[in-house]
Amino acid sequence: MFWALCQAMLTDCLRSTFGEAEVVELQPAESTKNDQHRRLITRRNNDLLEKVREHPRADIKIGAKIFLNRFSEPALAEAVEKLFTTLNVSYLDNLILAYHPTGVGAGTNGNGDAAVDEEVEVKEGVIEWAVGSDNAVGNLKKLWAILERYASDGKIGQLGIADLDADSLKELYDASTVHPSIAQINLAACCVVPPQLQAYCNQNEIQLLTHSDPQELLPREVLNELELGSYCAGWTSRYQVHIKCRGVLSAKGFIVSFERLN
Repeated sequence: MFWALCQAMLTDCLRSTFGEAEVVELQPAESTKNDQHRRLITRRNNDLLEKVREHPRADIKIGAKIFLNRFSEPALAEAVEKLFTTLNVSYLDNLILAYHPTGVGAGTNGNGDAAVDEEVEVKEGVIEWAVGSDNAVGNLKKLWAILERYASDGKIGQLGIADLDADSLKELYDASTVHPSIAQINLAACCVVPPQLQAYCNQNEIQLLTHSDPQELLPREVLNELELGSYCAGWTSRYQVHIKCRGVLSAKGFIVSFERLN
């Protein structure tokens, strides 16, 4: 499956990073009040900034996607800020939010606690977002307000959202001041794009794209495989840097925030 390839890529990236780890203790001012022992782990020979600086900023396009499986405004803000600092830029061309407070086979519930795996049937042409999660759209609006501030400040060009059904997308669009201009749907439902969703995107000039990402990139079984069973992924970001005139992918990677379980 396509989502398995994405998950395997992230797993390989983490193994590579841990194998060539350079650990930096974050100063108290950079840490949260509840956790004064956070560490930044990167690869020793990281050439990311060299690749980003090879071309003038105006000649490259930087896009990112943030995966969030629990409602946390600080986590989303941290994920955005880490993109800026990691890439050493002050502007992202586009940013897509994938917020799944509950997920197929996620292994956690909306509060981040362990949940019982259930077999969920994926119906072709039907998008079921945040099933079983209370106030999912209300929480999404709060998260979206954070992204709107970055867009209003000129730090993000386009905002996008992943996997919403037509009703949820409409509710988010109507409540926003910076409207989503990109809507992603999973390949599991793309063979028969929901007509209501397609019509709504056409009416509001929202670019409708497909993707093959799982709802949770680092489920419990993957963390156990990486010997990270005592942690959970607070958020995960994926970035891509393209050279505009040639459409060449210059750099790509992931940023992950791990939190120790109580």
